[in-house]
Amino acid sequence: MLETSRDVLNLLLGFSVLLLAIWLSWIFYQVGKTLQNVNKTISGIQKATESFTQLMHKFKEKTNSAGAYLTVLLKSGQQILEFVKTKKDKTARKKSRAKDSKQK
Repeated sequence: MLETSRDVLNLLLGFSVLLLAIWLSWIFYQVGKTLQNVNKTISGIQKATESFTQLMHKFKEKTNSAGAYLTVLLKSGQQILEFVKTKKDKTARKKSRAKDSKQK
């Protein structure tokens, strides 16, 4: 069967090619699994980012509607404060007039 050294060389070359093919197959399998895990991770990140974006849009909508109500409340509050201030000024003037008339 193995008559010459060339037969041994061919046998070893064939065995080496087989081992190389198995090793390359294993490497390609591992690269594929790694890429699959990376793809799953990126998909998860995209879903999380999308959820965060939707949350921010909802928050923005709520803030805009609350901002409109807040503006109305602030203007009403300013008018109330001005009304109270004018009432205090009028009562202070009346008291000072009354005080001045008593002193005379």
